[in-house]
Formats: sequence, C-alpha cells, structure tokens
Amino acid sequence: MSPTKATKAMKELKTITRTDSVARLVAALKTAGITRLWVSHVHSIGAGVDPEDYRLSFDEGGTYTEKAKVEFVAPADEVDALLEVIREYGGTGHRGDGVVVLTDVSGVVNVRTGDRDRLALL
Repeated sequence: MSPTKATKAMKELKTITRTDSVARLVAALKTAGITRLWVSHVHSIGAGVDPEDYRLSFDEGGTYTEKAKVEFVAPADEVDALLEVIREYGGTGHRGDGVVVLTDVSGVVNVRTGDRDRLALL
C-alpha cells in the first residue's frame, strides 16, 4: 500500500487539563508514542471551574479557571490506552481535572510530504 493511502481509523483527542499537569501529561503521551501534540492555554468556564482555584473576570462573564488544552491525533484502536494515560498523568482525582473530547478524523495529511494518516504524524 502506498504511504499516501489511508490505512487506519483515526481519532482526535482534545483534553482539557490542569496547567500544573501539562508537562507530566505531555511526557507520558510522548512515551506512549504520540509524535505530534498541540498545547494551548484556555479558560474553563461553567462546570469545569475548579472550586478551589478560580478567578473572577468581568471579561469572562464570571468565574473561570486557567487550564490547558492538549490535542493530538491517534489510531482509533489506541484510544482506550491513551485515555488511561490521560487519566493517570493529567488527573488528580479532584473536581476540575478536565474532560477529553473524542472526534472521528476522516484523514490527516502532512503538508510537506503528502503522507497520510499515521505516516503524516511522524
């Protein structure tokens, strides 16, 4: 099969996590074989607000908590194992640990090489 052909079902995982867990989580995901991740700073509003570490902002419209969003794409058959990594290294067992959103991915293409799916992530 040509490297430009799709080979496996893929999922995008977006996890919202505590900012003090990011370095530990990213290191664990790299160890688990995730080769590309995107990390951004976000504000959690609503049910995701940590009741023990929140801020009040008129710009945000109330209380919020500083969080990080870690995003990556992985083969669908690895999702359960990766969810365990996220729970172990991104969680504390307390309210405000965050959530993971799973999305089906129809394809991933490397801009430079044209490689698709898993190869595109290397």
